[in-house]
Amino acid sequence: MNAVLLRAAELTASGKPRQAIDLLRPLVAANPRHSEAWCRLAAAHLDLGEADQALDSAKRAMILDGEPAWPQRLAALALSDLGRHQEAAVAARESVRRKPGDWRCYVVLAEVLADLPDGGVEAFDSALHASQLAPTEARAFQVLGDAALRMRDWGTAEHAYRTAIKLDPSDADSKANLATVQRRRAAKPPAPMQLNKVQVWRALRMLAMLLVGGGLLALVAGMPRPTPYLGFFTGALVLCCVVVALRLRPFKLLFGLRKLAVTVSLLAASVVILTAWTVALLFGATTMQPLVLSWLCAVVGGALVYVGGGRKR
Repeated sequence: MNAVLLRAAELTASGKPRQAIDLLRPLVAANPRHSEAWCRLAAAHLDLGEADQALDSAKRAMILDGEPAWPQRLAALALSDLGRHQEAAVAARESVRRKPGDWRCYVVLAEVLADLPDGGVEAFDSALHASQLAPTEARAFQVLGDAALRMRDWGTAEHAYRTAIKLDPSDADSKANLATVQRRRAAKPPAPMQLNKVQVWRALRMLAMLLVGGGLLALVAGMPRPTPYLGFFTGALVLCCVVVALRLRPFKLLFGLRKLAVTVSLLAASVVILTAWTVALLFGATTMQPLVLSWLCAVVGGALVYVGGGRKR
């Protein structure tokens, strides 16, 4: 009997379930209370897609003494093939209850739960538990990858499929699914840029202080007639403003809010005018009007910063 059971298992595993059935039918007819024989017969019927016969054989094994969880696993798979998904989940949970340390029970539970509309999370948890119970079994990681793929958890899916392939290099399904995961990860749209408003208003306040305070000092120092030496001071002031302005990135988002757009425009105009006047001053210009205009833009922009941005800290 053991030799027949072993031969039937080999035939089923090698893709010859019909021959396994032909061996097992006389065996169960002669030994109708042999649980393993009925389970082997149910497994062969499942491989042939004969879910009704598989379910009948699994039910026969359930009422006999033998392996406590195997008949429940086979019944769950047969019920799932028949479209009776709720019953399949009940049978799979019963197999886990009967043998909680068997990774195969969790694999079957994950497989049948995948067909339930709200079974994704539990299926993922069951597959993850199976992989923890059987870290050397490729099938456990293949099912984990499938569950993660359905939940769009690309990182876990890729890791699971890579592990399955490492454990079983001939696993074509995992290789195909790994390629699918990698394509979907590559096609994932980049996260939209976010504007840190707190940082922006803080940078604008510092920029306004530099332009108003530094511009006032330049006005006092340039009276009554500015000299080229004043250009070194205003050049350093411009450089400090540029360093602070770098904290306003991403710049294109600054104009999404009207108040921010007006404030940034005024302070930017102040820096541009101050830069132009500094260059002109170094080349011998003696007029003060551009500096006055730059300072006025800074004052108005600074007022908007403290009136509008101060409340948003």
